Amino acid sequence: MRPAWVPITTQAGQTNARVQRAESERSWTIFVLSSLKPRLPRRLAIGLGVVVTVAVLIVAGWALWGFFRPPPDGYSPTSGQALEIPGQPPNVLQYTIDARSRSDWAYFDFSSGAAVSSSQESLDWDLAFRRTDLLTNGGETNPASNGGAFDFGNVTLGELQDPPPDDYLVDTIHDDRGLENPALHGWYSYDWIRHVISSKGHTYGVKTATGETAFITFLSYYCDDGSAGCITFQYLYPVPLATSSSES
Repeated sequence: MRPAWVPITTQAGQTNARVQRAESERSWTIFVLSSLKPRLPRRLAIGLGVVVTVAVLIVAGWALWGFFRPPPDGYSPTSGQALEIPGQPPNVLQYTIDARSRSDWAYFDFSSGAAVSSSQESLDWDLAFRRTDLLTNGGETNPASNGGAFDFGNVTLGELQDPPPDDYLVDTIHDDRGLENPALHGWYSYDWIRHVISSKGHTYGVKTATGETAFITFLSYYCDDGSAGCITFQYLYPVPLATSSSES
């Protein structure tokens, strides 16, 4: 028969062994975690540093390209009336309007073939320019007038047929951009690599303040010194009776 003290001693030893084993595992876990903690932030910091460096180099290169790029082709603002184009019919003219102001509109009148000093409520202008923004003399811009515009797409002045008057879009108020003509708003595209605004090459029909028709296409957004805001366009005015459904 075993002494009564033997099971008690054996149980205590087993308990001590379990405690020691648990403490050993806990110590090992703490050691592993403590060795990993410095490494994770360091690796993360290195990765973030690489990403930031690459981003800075891309932005810097982009900015340098925009600064040192050759200036786009441009034209000096027209002094006086629109000019005839060699090789084109006499009613196809070219004009460069100074629209560099960010606050004031520059107004153009097809009947006189020149920019005019005017106001939004007047009937003596047909198109208004301010940087890339264009307005017609109608709709929300001037409810008392007949202006509007129609986008024919990528066609030349000589290929056009006048659309029905109901297809001309009048000026509206956009929630973000304010006054605009929906047909003319997208006349240009922007190159994010070269930082250059270019005409899409579309031709547009424009109803004048008096209800006549002009066809217009845009050539350039730049001045002869490379600065932005000198809009050069060619136009056909008046539209011949043979191609104008509104006058047939």
